[in-house]
Amino acid sequence: MAVSARIIEMRGVATSGSGAASSDAVPDQPVLFVGATPWWETSGLVRSLRDAGWGWISAPDPSRARWLASIQKVSLVVVGGDRSLRWTTVDEVRSVTGVPIVVLAEDSSEVVPLIDAGVDAVLDPSDRPAENFARLVALLRRADHRWGPGVRYLVAGELSVDVWTQQCTLNGVPLQLSPTEYALLTFLMTRPDVALSTAVIVRRVWGWLPSDGKNALRIIVNRLRRKLDDDPREPRFVASVRGIGYRFVANVTEVADAAEHHAERVDVTPLLDAVAVLAESLQHADTVARMGELLLDALERSGHADGMAVFRLDGSTMRLLAARHMSAAWTDRVQHGVPLDPSFASARSVLSGETVQIADVRSTSGHFTATARQLADDDYRACHFVPITCRGEAWGHLGMVRRSCQPLDAVAMSFLRSLCGAFSLGLAGAHDAEPAGR
Repeated sequence: MAVSARIIEMRGVATSGSGAASSDAVPDQPVLFVGATPWWETSGLVRSLRDAGWGWISAPDPSRARWLASIQKVSLVVVGGDRSLRWTTVDEVRSVTGVPIVVLAEDSSEVVPLIDAGVDAVLDPSDRPAENFARLVALLRRADHRWGPGVRYLVAGELSVDVWTQQCTLNGVPLQLSPTEYALLTFLMTRPDVALSTAVIVRRVWGWLPSDGKNALRIIVNRLRRKLDDDPREPRFVASVRGIGYRFVANVTEVADAAEHHAERVDVTPLLDAVAVLAESLQHADTVARMGELLLDALERSGHADGMAVFRLDGSTMRLLAARHMSAAWTDRVQHGVPLDPSFASARSVLSGETVQIADVRSTSGHFTATARQLADDDYRACHFVPITCRGEAWGHLGMVRRSCQPLDAVAMSFLRSLCGAFSLGLAGAHDAEPAGR
């Protein structure tokens, strides 16, 4: 199925009201609604989700639902529509994900066969929405291992840490780290660019205060540096901060695990089609503003983002070129531009020329505080910023945000970089796309 043939309708929520679920029952991943018609838009069940602060995405048919469930994590799948669509969707989706599947069906004779086919719950759409929503909460509570944010890798250049297996590699070669060295490295990597005091690091790494914490930390840092082949005079990773402590100086990208461990089943054809369609469309765009809209069209169709924007560099300020699904309040905040200040994750991507990805911008612990302030009111969590170049110089960036705490996996990250690469080639042929000086 070509990506251009379908447009996924994205929905999310920005508030947590007085709905049936408490705030600690809000899943990090969205609910996937499936139906030939958008029955969820008028459903009392969706109103309950909105009141409780849940987010959701939608798919019009089983094949699109299968693809979405294979490229990103969802908390559960809710299927409506006619009997044929329900059964086809169950067959398609169950093959790519282990999350709970819920079917809305009025015919009680379908309950047993659907459960035998892999459905976790069958709900009567005529029941009170609050009751059905409570059943969804209970179903997810029993499957709480699927609610996690999904961050698996911390990547800084050729340094990669697998936080699930606690394995670390440098240039593809495994590093033999002690538990204390591993704890120190991951603590620093989850707070890049932040000057952390010796006392804070010692308390976090050891969990208690050694009699000579400063000296103990110095010894561990030296050991870690040797294993990372990191010169303290010209550090690539761990830098000393005089009078304070240490700072991880490399850009860190948080990468998700493959969606539900089914990466080998992901059909990347729609992603490749999206890049090809974008590249062809850019040839016929008459303005850079139109090119920005085409870039967002391609990203929106992929279903990866709840919100997205393209910014163009103008001297020391980034100016908004195009945006989708961002709130009016956010638009007001950026209407005069975003400064090239490293406290903005987007600015860091432009200044460094590297991708910046964060699983939860609200937990950045001191770095990218400006980005956190901009996005917190809209309840965005994961964010991803890809720099865009034109003729080898910084031009701007593509940013996307999600209300879940799930960053992109390696396939999705490659897709975004490919989109930006196609966009850069299009810019090279545009008369009004000259890169701005910094």
